[in-house]
Amino acid sequence: MNKPQTADHKLLTILVTGAKGQLGKKIIDMLSDKFKLVLTDSDEMDITDKSKVQKVMKSEKPDWVIHAAAYTKVDVAEDAEELCYKINVTGTKNIAEVANEIGATVIYISTDYVFDGLKDTPYSEEDEPNPL
Repeated sequence: MNKPQTADHKLLTILVTGAKGQLGKKIIDMLSDKFKLVLTDSDEMDITDKSKVQKVMKSEKPDWVIHAAAYTKVDVAEDAEELCYKINVTGTKNIAEVANEIGATVIYISTDYVFDGLKDTPYSEEDEPNPL
């Protein structure tokens, strides 16, 4: 299969946050032979620090960002509410804002801890959560 290219025939670049996590590893397995991947995790890009997000994303100039970084310890999230918020809300906001600045498209994958997956169309911010 040919690798997807932009109109100017440049290989599409996808920056993956949370690349060392379970979802990140699966994304790498699925896309590494089709796209140029820029792999980041908290060591390479602390998503809670907007200046670090700007530095990496403006340097790499991805066409797309697959945002797989998240605080995922559901069983302790209520006890680590501040850290959970910092990563899942502030970090995601930083990714979205910087992606907008550089013209990158963000893909964000939810879990069944937010939505049940029964909707026939894509979810939006306005949809009512229905965790399983």
